[in-house]
Amino acid sequence: MASGAVDGADSAARAATRTAGALAATSSAGLVAVTIVAVAAAVADGLGRAMRALRIRRAGCLPLLRGTSTTSDAGLAEPVGLGPFARRRVPEDAPPVRLDRWVMKHVCSNWDAAQKLIASRQVWVVQGGEAARADASWLCQRAGFRFRPSMECKGSTKVQPSDCVYFPRDMTPTPRRRASARAAAEPRKDWLARRLLYKDTDFLAIDKPAGWSVTPGKHVGDLHLQRHLHHLQFGLDEPPRLVHRLSTEMGGVLLLARHRAAAAFAKDSIRQRAFWQRAFWAVVCGRVPSSGSVNMPLAKEQRGTRMVAKPCREDDGGLAALTQYSSLRYSPLGGGLSLLELNPYSGRHHQVRAHCAYGLRVPVLGDPLYYDLSDRLNLETEYRVRYHSEDARRERKQLLGAQPPLQLHCRQMMIKTFAGKDVLITAPLPPEMERTFAALGWSDFARRADRKAKEFNPWRPEEDQHLALLLAEADQAAAIEEERAEAEAEPSRARDPGWLSALP
Repeated sequence: MASGAVDGADSAARAATRTAGALAATSSAGLVAVTIVAVAAAVADGLGRAMRALRIRRAGCLPLLRGTSTTSDAGLAEPVGLGPFARRRVPEDAPPVRLDRWVMKHVCSNWDAAQKLIASRQVWVVQGGEAARADASWLCQRAGFRFRPSMECKGSTKVQPSDCVYFPRDMTPTPRRRASARAAAEPRKDWLARRLLYKDTDFLAIDKPAGWSVTPGKHVGDLHLQRHLHHLQFGLDEPPRLVHRLSTEMGGVLLLARHRAAAAFAKDSIRQRAFWQRAFWAVVCGRVPSSGSVNMPLAKEQRGTRMVAKPCREDDGGLAALTQYSSLRYSPLGGGLSLLELNPYSGRHHQVRAHCAYGLRVPVLGDPLYYDLSDRLNLETEYRVRYHSEDARRERKQLLGAQPPLQLHCRQMMIKTFAGKDVLITAPLPPEMERTFAALGWSDFARRADRKAKEFNPWRPEEDQHLALLLAEADQAAAIEEERAEAEAEPSRARDPGWLSALP
C-alpha cells in the first residue's frame, strides 16, 4: 500500500506538470502553472520521504539512523557499523596516501583483491565533515543495504587526513600484513640451514617459505632468499646457485646447485625433460575426475601491473603446456573442495594455476587472480559450476575465513643426480595448509604421507657433520648475543628500586 501511495503521488505530479504546461501554452496564466508544478512536486517529495522512512523502519534501520549525527565524527578512529559496511576515519596527523595502498594496509593485504574492491565500487571515500550526512542519505536511499555511491574512486585517489573510508564489513578482521623487510633483514645464520631437505656434493634442496621471493625485485625489499644463500656454502668457495624459481606466494621444495658444473648439468637436463619430476599439492574449489591431464597452450598477458597466463593457440604464439593430475581427497565442506596432485611437464608461467582455472574449471583456493578470470570465463561461455555460487562462497568464508592464503605447495621433487640415482625430496605442509587440512579433516592423510615420504629420503640431517657444525656455531653466536643483551640490561636493572626490592 505504501509503494502504491508513492506511485500515485508521482502520477499526480506528472499529471499536474502536463496540465501546467497546457495552461502556459494556451493562456496567459503562466504564474498559475508554475505554482501548480511547485505544489505537486512538494507533495510528491513529501510522500516519497515518508514512504522511504517507513521502509527503513520496517527493515530495522531506524535506530542506526537515529544514532548518526555530525557530533560523532570525533570518535571515528575505529570502524563504525553501517550494515554490511564499516567506516574508518583517517587520523588528522596521517599523511596523504593512495586509496589502494590504504586498503592494502587496513582492509586486505592482497593487491588484486584491493583493486577488485575499488573497481567494483565497494570502497569509497567521503570528506570528514560530510561523513554523517552521507550515512543518513545512504540509509534513506537503500534500506536493503545494497549501496553503490555516485562518486567514483580509483586506486590513485588520494586519501586525505580526516577523510572517512567505507569498505565491506567482511574485510574488517585484522589484515594479513607482510612482515617488514627491516624486521626480517637479519635472521639467524642457521635460518635456511634448518629448512634444509636434502644435501649431497652437488645439490641442495630447501623448504622455501611462502611470502619470500627467490630473487630480488622492485616490491620485494630484503625479503628474498638470494641474499641468504651464502650461509649454505658448507665449505665451498661460492654460494649455491638457483636451478629454478617458485612464485612468492607459494612455498615448497626449491632446488639449488652447489657449483657451476652442477647448475649447467641440471639446466641441460631440464631442457631435455630428463632431470626431474615435480608434484604440487593444491586445494581447489570444486570436484574433478580421479585422474587425467590438461593439454592447453599458454601465453603471457599483461594485466594491470602483473603478468598472467592465458589460453592461446600455438599458431597465435601460445607455448605447449601439459599437466597431469590426480584427485587425492574430496570434502563437501566449503561448497566442495578437492586436494589435487599436479605434475607439470613444462615450466610455463603460472602453469598449474592457469590449468586449474581454465582447463579443469576448479581454481586454486586463495587465488583471487585466477579465480576472477575463471569466473569471467564461465560467464562468457555459459558454463555454470557450483563453486561460483553465493552459497558456496559463504560456506568457504565461514569455514576458512574471508581471505585464505594461496593453497598451492610444491610438495615433492624427484631428481636424477650425476651418478644417475633417483632421489625423492618431500617438503612438509606450511602452517596455512595445515589449518586448511585440519578444517577439512585431512590431517591424518597428511601425517601418513609425511611418514611414508621420510623413508625415501636418503639424507639424514643428524648424520651430516657440516650441518651440525653450522648449527653449533649459530647456537654459540646466539648465546653470545643473549649474554651481551643481558649485560647491557644489567645497569638499568641495578638503578631500578622495584627490581632491588624484589631480591630475597
